[in-house]
Amino acid sequence: MQLRRVLSINSWMQLGLVLAIVVFANVLGSRFFSRLDLTTDRIHSLSHASRVLAERLDKPLIVKVYFTQGLEAPYNNHEQVLVDKLEEFRAWSRGRMELTVVDPSGSEELQDEARRLGITPIPYSFRSQSRSELRQVYMGASIVYGDRQKTLPAITQVATIEYDLARTIKTLVDADDIKTIGLLTGHGEPDVLSGKGPLKQLRDNLGQSYRLQLVQLGGETGVPDEVDALWIIGPQTTVPLRDQYQIDQFMMTGKPVAFFLSNFKPDMRTMRALKVPHGLDALVGHFGVEVNQDVVVDRVNNGKMNFPVQQGNYIRRLPINYPLIPMVMDLAEDSVIVKDLDAMTFPFVSSIDVPEALPNGVEVEVLATSDKGAGRIKAPRVIAPQAYVQQDPSEEVGAWPVLVTAHGTYPSFFAGREIPDSPSSGELVPFIEESAPTRLVVAGSADFIANNLAFMSNLADWMVQDEDLISIRSKTVQVPALEPVEPGKLLGIKLGLLLGPIFFLLGLGGLRAFVRSRS
Repeated sequence: MQLRRVLSINSWMQLGLVLAIVVFANVLGSRFFSRLDLTTDRIHSLSHASRVLAERLDKPLIVKVYFTQGLEAPYNNHEQVLVDKLEEFRAWSRGRMELTVVDPSGSEELQDEARRLGITPIPYSFRSQSRSELRQVYMGASIVYGDRQKTLPAITQVATIEYDLARTIKTLVDADDIKTIGLLTGHGEPDVLSGKGPLKQLRDNLGQSYRLQLVQLGGETGVPDEVDALWIIGPQTTVPLRDQYQIDQFMMTGKPVAFFLSNFKPDMRTMRALKVPHGLDALVGHFGVEVNQDVVVDRVNNGKMNFPVQQGNYIRRLPINYPLIPMVMDLAEDSVIVKDLDAMTFPFVSSIDVPEALPNGVEVEVLATSDKGAGRIKAPRVIAPQAYVQQDPSEEVGAWPVLVTAHGTYPSFFAGREIPDSPSSGELVPFIEESAPTRLVVAGSADFIANNLAFMSNLADWMVQDEDLISIRSKTVQVPALEPVEPGKLLGIKLGLLLGPIFFLLGLGGLRAFVRSRS
């Protein structure tokens, strides 16, 4: 009797311990989430920056996914990838994120709700040997944080889904601290804020995370205080000294500046190369970087450009490989800005020299270098493709830097010089002789900004020191795709799948009967 009582107490104690362990494990798991990801580059786990962003939530983040069911490849896995990534964010949000997934296809109420949130149906088509389908589908998500709301209206690719979600959530969380990128204007620069084509794509990409603001210099106050970084993109006329002084003083405050300078531009009417008199050589050279008066030529790795080509009695504009648009694949492996890019194109780019003797405390990094077989030609005169088929006698062959960054402390370009007066009552802003630590970017081409959108987004993040977004953008999710099978092989596969199991079972039965007869 005593033994039975002891065993009963022991059993209850074991049950109590099991319950305590289960409760403790659940409490511990809710506080400290972890998951094992054995994939290459941990593509199914959130990066550290995304986890930190999820943990920063201090109010409910409500995510509602509107996704049509039953889509064929390549969209059949998009919903699952999106939801899996959102579940990861929810797991790290400490209970502050709500996730709902609905299919609005058969509900007018849900479709109206999606449209009010900015999610509109997109055309979807599918065709196979047995059926053809054309309809409107939903593939979007609405994200609400407090009184702020953002929308991903059409998730047609999931390669950068973590970056897209993190960027959107960060915009909501840091809505009061959106950085401003200033764009110098007044000297024939391209109109990024209203341009079409590639400029519109650049504007749309940057506008999702930053404010873009035109900056007109030459007055008394210089670059507005709200500007966090200044981009000088391809001025076509001489930048006056007063403007250069205000650019210099903007840098002296510790804020970064990027110079995208083309020294030559094509004239498609005369097929001549025209010199661009921007007048910024001395200012940029003062900061330890010199953009040379030449163009880089690469006859092996290059992009295409439309040129008039004679075809019979007609002249057509056709894209042809053009040596004056080098495709650069030698990118800095250690730089967070370019390390995950495969190649960049640099139309009409000039080479860059970095002097061996730099100002004290200044470090320069070459981000992009042309192929070692590329050449550079001083003062080119023509742009016709046939002029660059053969190597020019004056051409220097080698690997030439075309994109560099620098950071450090600089003396002012105008230290010890006469300060250009303002057009009204004179200088009102105190002169700064030496800069706070700042960042500088110099490219030997202005046209390349519209050809390298991923780089420009990376650069914006780096200049305002938001490198976490760069590390997230570099992670890509590639959903494995099935290769199409030829009809003959397809029949063989079907027969194998149909008859293979039958013959396997017959063989297994025969082997078993043989073993039993021997025993």
